[in-house]
Order: sequence, then C-alpha cells, then structure tokens
Amino acid sequence: MIKTAIIAAVAATAVLAEEGRVDYFAPGPVAHNDAIEIVGGVEAEVGKHLYVTGLRRTPEGKASCGASLIAPTVLLTAAHCAVGNWAANASIGSHFLSGAKDGERIAITKIIPHPKYDAKQMTNDFAIMLLASPSKVTPVEVYFGDNDAVNAPGINSTARGWGTVKSGGQQSDVLKEVVLKIWGNKECNTAIQSGGSGYPQITATNICAGGVKGEDTCQGDSGGPLTVQKNGVDVLVGITSWGIGCANAGLPGIYARVSEAKDFIQPYLADKPAC
Repeated sequence: MIKTAIIAAVAATAVLAEEGRVDYFAPGPVAHNDAIEIVGGVEAEVGKHLYVTGLRRTPEGKASCGASLIAPTVLLTAAHCAVGNWAANASIGSHFLSGAKDGERIAITKIIPHPKYDAKQMTNDFAIMLLASPSKVTPVEVYFGDNDAVNAPGINSTARGWGTVKSGGQQSDVLKEVVLKIWGNKECNTAIQSGGSGYPQITATNICAGGVKGEDTCQGDSGGPLTVQKNGVDVLVGITSWGIGCANAGLPGIYARVSEAKDFIQPYLADKPAC
C-alpha cells in the first residue's frame, strides 16, 4: 500500500480525489527520500479477508476506494468516498483491483453519509452503502469497544486496500496489507500539528496508526478497513480517512474511529437495516 510523496504547496490544502485518501499538503517543502517510495506492505492472503470491498464505477472497473461488508446488504466506507455518488458497484471478496476473476459484483442502491460529516475538519468520515442484493460473504464484525486491550495505543492493527504502489504510480493490482501500530489521540494530534499550520485537529472521531517511514495507507485505500485481532479474528476499528503526505516518519495515518459512530452504524447491522 502506497502513497504519493508530497513535495510542496503554498498553503495547507485538502486534496480530495476519487482515487485516494484525503491528503493535506504542507505549507512548505516536505523532506522525503526518493528511495522510500513504496509504502511497506505485502500481498494479502488470497481468500482470507473477503469482507474487504472495492468501490467501482462499473462492475469490472478498477476500485477507486475501499469499503467493508458489515451486513449482507450493507457496506461501511468513508464519507469522502461518497462525494459525487460515483460509486455504483461493489466488488466483494475479490483479490483484484478490477475485473471479474473472483468475488461478487453487486450494485450499490443507496449512499448515506454520516449526518455530521465535516469535510474541512475530516470528522465523522463515515458513509453507509446499501446493496441491491445480499452478499454471500461473511461480514466483518464492527468493534464498538474503545481504548481497551483490543485496540489500545500500542496495539498492532492492519490496513488493507488497493492503493498506489509507488510515488505517483499505479494502484496495486492485488489486495495488499500493512501492519500499523495504533497511537493515542493526544500524541497523534501533537505529531500532526507539528507538521505545520492548517491541519485538522485530531478528535474523538479519529484513530491514528502508523508513523513508521515507508509504511502507510495511500491513494486508493480510502474507505478501506483498519482491523485488529480479537480472539484470532479480524474486527473493524477504523476506516481509512486522511494523512499528511504518505509514509513519513512520525506522521501516522488518520482513520475514522468506528466506535464513535455506533449510533449511526448499529441500525444497519440488523437483519433488515434501516433505509
């Protein structure tokens, strides 16, 4: 999983694209090492994390954002991936960025962003997507616990997606994953604000992970899952949201914390989710 290296910009500006995490460009040059262009990660095991979903314009087109299957007819993704209602199809359980070699392709019928989503401050970056028919894949458990032994600061989490594989390059053709250590929000905010003025404050609706040079989520990974292990099984704790550049030392990636959106998400976990 990768992210483009950011070199410079005049002011702190949010860049929101269909193909990526929201990137905040620093108010001046950002040092980077051209030798560390590929964000660390490995190809995910085929057939193991079938709940990971690609959001596509067409059934066999490339996935421009990620999502997670949380109920047979329900996806959870980032609200910024819902801007423009471009995502018309879900590729569920596929190992591949595009095509129809495996998995399911199901039409998306409705998109519901979190009512308190703030695109400027990047708070409540959640959206629900409803599917035209039920998936046969087992949904991932949405974990509403917070800062306990499962997802406390210092715990290893895993992010997955089809993000770009080198600076300015193409997205990965196969699903990749990277292990990222969870940060406390106070420490995360200190790190983010040290990057310059104009960056959003880290709030309770965020969870931070990473900060190791060369390891991060990147463009194309937005909306995808951040999971931890609970009794040996993946549980969903975050949604890939935004970051400052990509894979810079001391700058963790920012994820939407699902425990803070329990009231928004939980009604859709029922057998017949609210519409």
